[in-house]
Amino acid sequence: MAFLLRKGRQCWFGVRGLATSHRPGVTTVTDLPDKNTERLEEKTKIDKATSVDRGQFNVRVVTKHIEVQSTGDRTPLTDDRPLVLLFSWLYASRKVLDKHRVLYHRRGYDVLTVRGDPRYAFSPTGFAKNIAIDALKFLKAEANPKQPLLLHTVSVGWAPYVMLLKNARDDAEYGDVLGRVVGQVLDAPIGDTRGCAVGVGKSINNPVGRLLYTAGIWSFFTFVPGVLKSHDFTRSYWETQILKTPILLYGCHNDPMSTKEYNERCVEGWRKLGCDVRLQFWDNSAHSNHMRVHREEYVTALDNYLDTLKL
Repeated sequence: MAFLLRKGRQCWFGVRGLATSHRPGVTTVTDLPDKNTERLEEKTKIDKATSVDRGQFNVRVVTKHIEVQSTGDRTPLTDDRPLVLLFSWLYASRKVLDKHRVLYHRRGYDVLTVRGDPRYAFSPTGFAKNIAIDALKFLKAEANPKQPLLLHTVSVGWAPYVMLLKNARDDAEYGDVLGRVVGQVLDAPIGDTRGCAVGVGKSINNPVGRLLYTAGIWSFFTFVPGVLKSHDFTRSYWETQILKTPILLYGCHNDPMSTKEYNERCVEGWRKLGCDVRLQFWDNSAHSNHMRVHREEYVTALDNYLDTLKL
């Protein structure tokens, strides 16, 4: 039991349990066009396609879950440059997050990061909502009201993202925030609650442990009162109330947590709502690790998408 609890803390919707299969020989399917403050040294190796000045980042820690970052030559949120809201996956280190953030820093964008937390999965309409409200309060109080906003979610980050949308609509105080959103990048949104148990369980080598862990998590979502209802509400809001700004969706065909069928259903619904949806999919990849497994294609798709936004 101790083993299962320890493994659960490490892997609950975490990238360790999600990056279990990295196989070469992928096929790309895309309809994209061609084409407080502390100093941290940027130690990540960056290839030519994602180069940025190798100075320092300016990082402002807002709360335990929220921080805002810019390149070292300027202070974040001091002008009208675009601001990216990055809703991250679980247990992402600063070094790994910087590999995503630098994709935007090289264009001069600021990045506000909402860090992943296992409690998003347990309580998307409770804990995730509270974090989303904290982000909205910060944006209202300190972000430049002329900054265009770009939303980027990865894996479980979809939960606070949805709660941010809902609360910005429900509270007139934050109504102007959504009006500044110019685009959305959605990376492996979790679409199958019970499938998460299967996906995370794959990280456990012991067959008995894998079975027990998978059965326990599946039972939690199925039988604990309110949990499945909370997820169903959040997912329904995600599918039917998403912003009608251009969407770039990343995914793969072998992901039990963000299945091909679920993504196809979302894309069909979003396009019926009038959304411009662009796809970057692989036959084989790893949940929440698409950029690491398919870096060149990931970056190219993002660049092509950002170019069309004309920020």
